[in-house]
Amino acid sequence: MASLHPKTPTSFQVSPDMVGMRLDRVIYEWNPEHSRTFWQRQIQQGHVRLNGRTVKSGTIVQAGDEIIIDFIEKPAPLPPLIEGTVDTEWIVYQDDYLIVVNKPRHLVVHPSRGHENDSVVHRLLPLLPHQGDDFRPGVVHRLDRDTTGLLVLARSEDVKAKLSQMIQQRQVHRDYIAVIQGHMTPSNGIIDAPIGRHLRNRLKMAIVKNGREARTRYYTLATWGSQSLVQLSLETGRTHQIRVHLSSMGHYVVGDPLYGPASETGPGQLLHAMRLAFLHPVTHVPLCFWTYPPSDWGKALCDLKDPKIVSEFVFHMSSSPCPDIKTYQLLIDGLGLAL
Repeated sequence: MASLHPKTPTSFQVSPDMVGMRLDRVIYEWNPEHSRTFWQRQIQQGHVRLNGRTVKSGTIVQAGDEIIIDFIEKPAPLPPLIEGTVDTEWIVYQDDYLIVVNKPRHLVVHPSRGHENDSVVHRLLPLLPHQGDDFRPGVVHRLDRDTTGLLVLARSEDVKAKLSQMIQQRQVHRDYIAVIQGHMTPSNGIIDAPIGRHLRNRLKMAIVKNGREARTRYYTLATWGSQSLVQLSLETGRTHQIRVHLSSMGHYVVGDPLYGPASETGPGQLLHAMRLAFLHPVTHVPLCFWTYPPSDWGKALCDLKDPKIVSEFVFHMSSSPCPDIKTYQLLIDGLGLAL
């Protein structure tokens, strides 16, 4: 293919020698002008169709399948990633295969438009498998810019592939806590609603009929006044999933100006990736990491009075390497509240 940015949709058929290969690998081998990561991104964004349907990067192709690449607007190139000094202060765990960090607020995970010069990737680049035009080295999942908490990154392409597969198979447990407006009814449950791009505001995601499957489990930990503290577990990992699901129920994350009122002020959205648990992809040793929210949560909740404990435990899994954490303990030790 002469160009990766055709003015009209470009298509080709899968040859017999490509049977059994992943869709992203087939496209990359057909046109290696861009990286395989680039093509995975195009597939995820819906620019690639297999037999007329949008599918996942890992979909296995068959002989005669038609792959269609729609028009892709060529963006201005991002500046090259520059290797600098590793920021070790926020590294929670590190070995030869992976890194776990406690991401601060106001930091994107990887370079993007408007965030070309600082990201998690920039700060860890010497430890990541960086090559070519890949602006997401080691990245297997993301946290929004103002979401704080735990994030795992791979230190090699092989481990990246293994971790990505584990996430797809729901073998990586990602648990969050959030302060929301209002009280959930029922207090515990599952939000099962497909998510896609908002029809009018392209910066937002929304619940849409033909969106991608999305499920979030929630548990109310405590309530006070007009707010609640909830624990949330992802069964899928869509963009803005927790924020969209909670907002769709009428209970936006406090401090979220995109899915809550535009007048929301404070340090930022009170959403924190508190726990991360999985089997090590190489050694198969069970790993569990947890962190309290940043100190700005306590400042934002300094006027909290008389919380009602709804659930005794934030996390209670005696069969895992993760410790039990009580809700009362989180409120006092984690948020610095004087109850």
